[in-house]
Amino acid sequence: MDGNGRWAKKKGLARIEGHRSARTAIRESISAAQDVGVKYLSLFAFSTENWTRPDAEISMLFSIFTEFLIQETTELNQKGVRIFTSGHLEKFPNRMKKELKKSTELTENNSDLHLNICLDYSGRNDILCAVKKIVNEKLSSENITELTIENHLLTENCPSVDLLIRTSGEKRISNFMLWQIAYAELYFDTTYFPDYRKENFFNAIKDFNIRDRRFGNVK
Repeated sequence: MDGNGRWAKKKGLARIEGHRSARTAIRESISAAQDVGVKYLSLFAFSTENWTRPDAEISMLFSIFTEFLIQETTELNQKGVRIFTSGHLEKFPNRMKKELKKSTELTENNSDLHLNICLDYSGRNDILCAVKKIVNEKLSSENITELTIENHLLTENCPSVDLLIRTSGEKRISNFMLWQIAYAELYFDTTYFPDYRKENFFNAIKDFNIRDRRFGNVK
């Protein structure tokens, strides 16, 4: 969900206003996903690298996210959305962690859409942590398979990624789900995320549906 800061700068606003305005885009994305029958939607909300941003911006980001949970969880629950997270939550404010816990517990039995919010997430760190878990379990090399690694990733409850969408026109992965996107289709939208709407999401799905996915095989 890229381009919040540049969207704000273009409008002569503080960067935080871009993050605040992204809430509408998140709602639209969730609604669009449900409209087309997507079962798993992951949002890269806060990367491990984002900790290097100014403290004031980080603090406001957490406040906005907490407000989003407070104001949106009830409706998302009514729509059958299950909320869960991938990443490391230890460093986040207690109030934010408290609301996350309430949201995940309230929606844990829903299955219409599984909404994965990635927080303090890094693709490289995800793989590194998986390797450490496997080493600690003292598994023999003969018993380690791709499935072993997948089952030790932070996204162990998610299927492999089919489609990765990045907004704002940037054409890079930025350390997101490096293992999980091995055969994902990549789609780059030039729209800054605060302006992202259902139509953008539908366009990505339409493009995905005409791709020839061979997974290394001959069609």
